[in-house]
Amino acid sequence: EHAPFPLLPVIVMVLCFVLYVGGEAGYGAWIYTYGVKLGFGTEVTAAYLTSAFWGSFTLGRLFGIWVSTRARPMTILVLDFVGCLLSLALILFFQQSADLLWAGTILLGISQASIFPTFLTLAEERMHITGTVAGLFLVGAGLGGMSLPWLIGQVFVRIGPGAMMGLIFVDTLLNLLILFLFVRVAEKRGPA
Repeated sequence: EHAPFPLLPVIVMVLCFVLYVGGEAGYGAWIYTYGVKLGFGTEVTAAYLTSAFWGSFTLGRLFGIWVSTRARPMTILVLDFVGCLLSLALILFFQQSADLLWAGTILLGISQASIFPTFLTLAEERMHITGTVAGLFLVGAGLGGMSLPWLIGQVFVRIGPGAMMGLIFVDTLLNLLILFLFVRVAEKRGPA
């Protein structure tokens, strides 16, 4: 007996992946240029800033494995998104502070790290994940990884580098809201 294809929950979760990977890839791809264009140091300093983001992201992903054995997916995701929004707000509201740019970048890397795998865990809790569904999630991730970095590039040229953080903040906030929509539209599955 086959369960009907959960179209609405799948579409909503695909949107979560689009927004999440877009924010991650956008920040990782553009933080170097952001740092250089806004005069937060030399090209070497900006390269270190990029390394700090990806290094903290890697540590966060490792730490996330441990956390995932001790907390529910929604708890992890809410804490991750709060960390993301807090770090982006620090950078946005204190745009002249190099120290807060570094702190925000590291906090963002740690906070973003476990979102992708935790989305997968939450989706598996809420619906049956087939190869087709997993493939759609990855298509969404790929679309996000292409579209938001491109959009940030357009914003850089037309508005200026300062708008990058606002765009990623809005992307992250929208992602959190769509996550809550997913929880509402996806039925909780009983034990398999």
